[in-house]
This record gives sequence, structure tokens and C-alpha cells, in this order.
Amino acid sequence: MFSEQEQRSWIKFECAKGRTARQYHQGLQGACGESALPYRTVASWVQAFNEGRQNVADMRRPGCPSVSEEVYALSALLESDRRHTIRELARETGLAHTTVLHILKERLDMTKLNARPHAAQAVADLFDRWGWEVLYHPPYPPDLSPCDFDLIPKMKEPLRGIRFRTAPEFLQAVDRSIRTINITGATSLATGCTQCW
Repeated sequence: MFSEQEQRSWIKFECAKGRTARQYHQGLQGACGESALPYRTVASWVQAFNEGRQNVADMRRPGCPSVSEEVYALSALLESDRRHTIRELARETGLAHTTVLHILKERLDMTKLNARPHAAQAVADLFDRWGWEVLYHPPYPPDLSPCDFDLIPKMKEPLRGIRFRTAPEFLQAVDRSIRTINITGATSLATGCTQCW
């Protein structure tokens, strides 16, 4: 009905009449009903106006920024680059990770889309030629596909017990491990499957 600022303006005009805060509050309740300011708020504004305050707007207070400022900051960052991670957004805004996640989901209505993975036409044609049945991903797949359950232990075995000094050195070792699996594992699987059929 009436905003808080409009109610404060009415209190300011009524203060010139010199009545009590209780009378102002009753007048507000008569005009605004349920949306009237509480008595303690009316009393504090009456005291402020009687002491000479002129402005009816709330002054900025020190402390935590309001949520709208946080939402605006996150929105501005996402407008500049939509590919920010939650961790990057938290670091740049100084907010907690869970606060950023809450604002993205609840305030900005941003949810993660789970689209079906893209399959290249060349691969689909190859599957058709071989007569393989394509099993589609469920709408919310787990982080690992079933083929990874066999791949990861085989990839980790040659790397076990080795300390790497740099990230590129580690990446080269992982690449070698995967190439070894491709030579020994995937090839033997394909030849083994054809022998079974």
C-alpha cells in the first residue's frame, strides 16, 4: 500500500503537530493496516525528526553490504563473461562459495543445464556399419561413465609411487600412460570382441 519511505514522510509532516509517537503509530495503522511500520520504528523516526533530521531516506550503514549489491556485482561479472566458475566469482567478489551458489540459483535463477552429449555423425555412421547399439546417456549421468571404471585403475598403475616436479611433467606421464592403454587395452578389446562373435 504505502512504502516505508512514504510512511516516514507522513511521520515527518505529523511531527510538526507535536503529538506523541503512539498517536502517529495509530494513525499509520488506520491508513496502512497490516503494512504499517512497527511502533518502535515509528518512535525512533519521531525522535530523529524532533532532533532535527530532515532526510526521510535510510542512510547507508557500515557493515555487510546489502544482498542487492552482491547480486548486482555477480550479475555484472557474469555479463562480462558467462564462463566464470563459482570459485572465480567467489574470489572476485569476496563472498563465500555457498553464498555465490545461493545467489546464482535463488536470486538470478541460473541453473546448470544437463544436455545430452554431442555425438559426431562420423562416429554414429561407424557404429551403424559395425552394427553396434548406441546406449544414450541418462538425463543426469554420474561424473564417471562405466567405461572409465576400467580405464582409471589401468591409467594409475604405471604412475603409482612416482613424484612429479612440474605439472607438464605429470601431464606427459599421464599421456604416455593413456597411449600405453590404447596400444595394449583398446586394441586387444576390439580383436577379442571380434573373436567372440
